[in-house]
Amino acid sequence: MRAKWKGNDSFLFKNSIVFQLLILNICIFIIQNMLYVLLPSFNFIENSFYFSSHQLFEGKFWTLFTYSFLHSYPGIIHILTNLIGLYFLGQAIEPILGKRSFLTLYLSSSVLGALFYLSFHFSPTSSANGLIGASASVSGILAFFCLLKPEERITLLLFFIVPINIKPKWVLRIYAGISILLLFSEEILLTSNIAHSAHLGGILAGFIYYHFFYSDSPTIFKGMNGPMIELPNWFKKQKSNKNKMPYSINFSNTKNPINNEVNLILDKINRNGFQSLTKEEKATLEKARRFFNR
Repeated sequence: MRAKWKGNDSFLFKNSIVFQLLILNICIFIIQNMLYVLLPSFNFIENSFYFSSHQLFEGKFWTLFTYSFLHSYPGIIHILTNLIGLYFLGQAIEPILGKRSFLTLYLSSSVLGALFYLSFHFSPTSSANGLIGASASVSGILAFFCLLKPEERITLLLFFIVPINIKPKWVLRIYAGISILLLFSEEILLTSNIAHSAHLGGILAGFIYYHFFYSDSPTIFKGMNGPMIELPNWFKKQKSNKNKMPYSINFSNTKNPINNEVNLILDKINRNGFQSLTKEEKATLEKARRFFNR
């Protein structure tokens, strides 16, 4: 499936982390396929970087991250679906989170996807079951986007053919429901090699990141005035200057009914950035600025 987002088409070509992740995945995929063709018995990349409980017990902790950059051979559909999801979701989310926070979301979704997979495929003495692919990371990014913009209608091309208009909140619910169903009907019964458990782990990572580290609403990890635990500066969401309002508004005149509308608009800016406003909302802010600065 493919989504259509509104945005700057040149965004990915301005040294964004999404662009770097796309290039990295493609380069590794090309190297994998070349080695399969030239040296069929040489499996150094997979043996060193795929994830499994056996790998973890051997001390290969880096596989919690590295498996998400590998894809099955020949695996064209496998990598294509992941890269399409990363491209469209990434260009919508990275400008809001910033490069470092987006990379944190990507990698944490990979780790939680691997651990969730491990809970259903725990076998420290066997290397038969292994995990590769960026699906867990993309699932985490998808979950974050759907929680960030649950009501914003998007267009999906189902099977790359059928256009469907749907709200992101329903995309997340359907995707999570299907993943849970296939986990118990296929993956646990070993009738499929698709790691639906890793997808669910990625979804959980996106949920945790949004509610506990991004959203302004209080949670068990947050107080009314912000996080109870101070996070390092590099982990916090980055706020670009271009998203800040180019003017200030004096709200001393509280009797004017426009205050409530302006407050809602300002809340939206805090959540989604200035670029998320409609033309009508921007016009309302300009009207309020002129009114209060008289």
